[in-house]
Formats: sequence, structure tokens, C-alpha cells
Amino acid sequence: MLSQPTQEINTQLSKRPKILLLAVLITALQALALWAVAVWSLISIFQGDSLSLVSASFLTGMVIAGALFLSNVALGMFRLKRWAYTPSFVMQLLIVSIGVASFGGDYGVVVIGLVLLVPSSFVFIAMFSKSVRLLFRYS
Repeated sequence: MLSQPTQEINTQLSKRPKILLLAVLITALQALALWAVAVWSLISIFQGDSLSLVSASFLTGMVIAGALFLSNVALGMFRLKRWAYTPSFVMQLLIVSIGVASFGGDYGVVVIGLVLLVPSSFVFIAMFSKSVRLLFRYS
């Protein structure tokens, strides 16, 4: 009797394509990175490193909101919720746009651009794969 829930979980995981699980993992890692930026921003505010408390607080709130949203999307992708399909694209497009912008300008850093661009491109391509599209269509 104790092995039935484990067998059910293994069956549920085996139904999901590996490319989807990798996309969920990358999205969860992106959410974790946003949480780390939010904590770093909060620490900076409390240490008095910011020039404007109002703008630093607003920016920290926006990062926390983004981290909450991306965490929720990653969870929804894992649970195969239909509503998580489109927001995953939107978030990856936002991350790709920041990554592409990181290549140029006075303060452009190619490494930052690649770190943002490559995983987001993979998630975008993974979510467009036929097996993943069909899973979200019929779930």
C-alpha cells in the first residue's frame, strides 16, 4: 500500500517529456535568481547603499513581484496548467530582450547577455515543441 503513491508520482513524471521537465527546471532557476536579486536589493536598502529610498523600494517590489510571478509560472508548468503556457513565453521574451540589450551600449557585457539569452531561448523552443504543446492543449 505504501508503494502506490510513489508509483503514481513516477507515472505522472514519466508522462511528461524530458524537454518540458528541463524547461521547468530552467524557469525555476530563473525564479530563484530573481529571488536572490530581491534579497540582495533588500540588503542594500537596509545597509543604506541606495541613493533614493523610494526608487530602490519600488524596484525591489518589482523584482519581488517578478520572482513571485515566475515561481508561480514554473509551478504551473510543472503541474501542466493551461494558464502557465502563455506566461512562460512572455517571461522568456522579457528575459531575452534584456539579454539582447546586454550585448551593446556603453555598459554591455557579453557574458550577461549569453547567460540570459541561451536558457531563455531553450525554454522558448521547448515550449513550442509539439509534445509540449499537445500536453498543454489537452490538460
